[in-house]
Amino acid sequence: MNPLKRKLQFARYLNWICYLGLLLLFVVWNLFLPGGSVKWWILQTLPLLLVLPGLLKGHYRSYLWLCFILLLYITASIVDVMMPGRGWQDGVLLLLSFTLFISAMMTSRWQRMLSLPRDQTDHSRSV
Repeated sequence: MNPLKRKLQFARYLNWICYLGLLLLFVVWNLFLPGGSVKWWILQTLPLLLVLPGLLKGHYRSYLWLCFILLLYITASIVDVMMPGRGWQDGVLLLLSFTLFISAMMTSRWQRMLSLPRDQTDHSRSV
């Protein structure tokens, strides 16, 4: 198997683990732990669900949009992790969102590289 295809397959697998992990974290955090609410759950999960149809179809642009959305989660979780007295959820949110950001970015790049003709990929490397 092509090494790039192997990397892409691993990145897609990691994407789904982190994506589902984020959704599960928001369910536990807002629906089962004290202090959570359905309003916060909807607010936290809706942006992630907007890109779900494109992710299921494997569109590389959906991975790019997911990266833009994840920047909000990363920024908020960094601020919350640095505040004293916060729960474990903020650290898990930071870990999952940052890992998903990196894997989605690389998935988009590798998927785009595999879809380009060989002469275009060689030209892009020389720049």
